[in-house]
Amino acid sequence: MSEAVPVAEHASPGQALAAARAGLKLSVADVSQQIKYGVRQIAAIEADDYAKLPGTTFVRGMIRSYAKLVQIDAEPLLAELGRRDIPGPVTVDLRTSGQEPFLEGGEKSNRVYVGLSVAALVAVAVVAYQWWTNPLDTGEVVKITPKAAKSEASVSAAAPVPVDAPQRSADAPAPASVPEPEGKGEARAAEQRAQATVPAGAARASVSGRKRLELEFEQQSWVEIKQANGKILLSQLNQAGTSQLIEGVPPFEVVIGNAANVRLKYDGEAVDLRPHFKIDVARLTLE
Repeated sequence: MSEAVPVAEHASPGQALAAARAGLKLSVADVSQQIKYGVRQIAAIEADDYAKLPGTTFVRGMIRSYAKLVQIDAEPLLAELGRRDIPGPVTVDLRTSGQEPFLEGGEKSNRVYVGLSVAALVAVAVVAYQWWTNPLDTGEVVKITPKAAKSEASVSAAAPVPVDAPQRSADAPAPASVPEPEGKGEARAAEQRAQATVPAGAARASVSGRKRLELEFEQQSWVEIKQANGKILLSQLNQAGTSQLIEGVPPFEVVIGNAANVRLKYDGEAVDLRPHFKIDVARLTLE
């Protein structure tokens, strides 16, 4: 980079920076992108409107970065800045926060904003602690069973029966049975015996198997989920905009805090939590 260009005498810091920018054919947006300050902050500096910027320290740093970009000497600008009335510094540097600080309300507005932020964080921490330590006193236990899948027996029972087959007269002789191939009859008998020894409970277990719970969080929410053997599958505070996919063996014991802002699906079917929570905490048993 070339040496710094001297600044014209009696020019304010903003005027000198704006003139240097124009000489390099840069736009305000170009400067904003390169030195990482907001467009409105660049405009405020060029207009010498320091009341819209958060304090002397912030303004001095911004002028140094701007002067370096447009290749002028920053020291005369800082000396001129010292003769001007600039608002006092703030304790938080908002340069990398993604926001453009314009503190029109002054120091009092900053104190109010910080106080409200701290109060909100304390409230969230207290509610989360209450969910964790005493979930049983705030919820209502309900049982929700997903719709059972149609069994093969019901499907076969619903199958249409052909009605156009010829009926055999009572006096007509019964058709002769066709002998089965050798060994086929024994195989069929063995299959029937094996089916007869399978317990009904085992057949139901093979149909039900593991179940799946899907949760989507619109706001922060504490969730605890236990499966049939008491094992905890999930126990944590979930952030807004996240989701969880849980699989396990039912029945599930589910505790959901801030339930009004949580969407739950059980085995692919939506569960309406609204009728089942008190003080924003829902407690359910999903079978």
